[in-house]
Amino acid sequence: MKHYKLLSCKLLNRELSLLASQSENYIDITWMRQELHATPDALRTALQAEIDSIESGEDLHSADYRTERGRQQKKLDAILFGYGLCSNAVVGLHSSKVPLVIPRGHDCTTLLMGSKEGYREYFDAVKGTSFISQGWADHGFESEEERDLEALRQRYMEEYDDEDAVEFLMEMAKNSMVHYSCLTCIFWPEFPRQRLEEMGRRHAAENNWEFKTYEGSSSLLRDMLEGRWDEEKFLVVQPGQTVQPSYDRLIIKAE
Repeated sequence: MKHYKLLSCKLLNRELSLLASQSENYIDITWMRQELHATPDALRTALQAEIDSIESGEDLHSADYRTERGRQQKKLDAILFGYGLCSNAVVGLHSSKVPLVIPRGHDCTTLLMGSKEGYREYFDAVKGTSFISQGWADHGFESEEERDLEALRQRYMEEYDDEDAVEFLMEMAKNSMVHYSCLTCIFWPEFPRQRLEEMGRRHAAENNWEFKTYEGSSSLLRDMLEGRWDEEKFLVVQPGQTVQPSYDRLIIKAE
């Protein structure tokens, strides 16, 4: 049995909780606020602080993995992430003692679909689509466009003191953004779908969007928790290395 620490966005609470309960490995989970996605720099800072506190033994949410009096209490084998690239929020992350394992994906949509290839195929086939999952329904659904605009507003507010300037820049951003015309619900067969589908259909109708469904898969996240870290699916960052964007099909790399 391996001991893994998992740092994950709360949007994946149901899915990863289910998989952790079924794993033969010990999965020690810390849930991060979904709202941190609005400010990727703040999310990066929070994730790095968690890594540092886990490795120093000062983290109050985790088992104590320090070595005391020459005897190791518990062995931490890796720190796993319930995140993809997520607007570069994982770029720059590093550890000093244990490997970091990050799924290769742009965001949690890939994690719910089950592969970056499936995500790319769907993204290319269905233009202008926003996504909803059980986690988004649990935490209050906003469209992809609404989430992107809120993140942009937060960034402008940090950069400019002038509220009028922020509003002007936001209006320009709204006019230049691609508007969504479709809402896709990602379902897992492990969970009931009626409430989520009703919510998705209602939101799509309110916006005059097409409504579609996608049968997701737990395979990618299950592989991560079970330690099956195929290089095509996961980036393993060794101590001393740093996460960087790769700008190719692998999405992220270690340097």
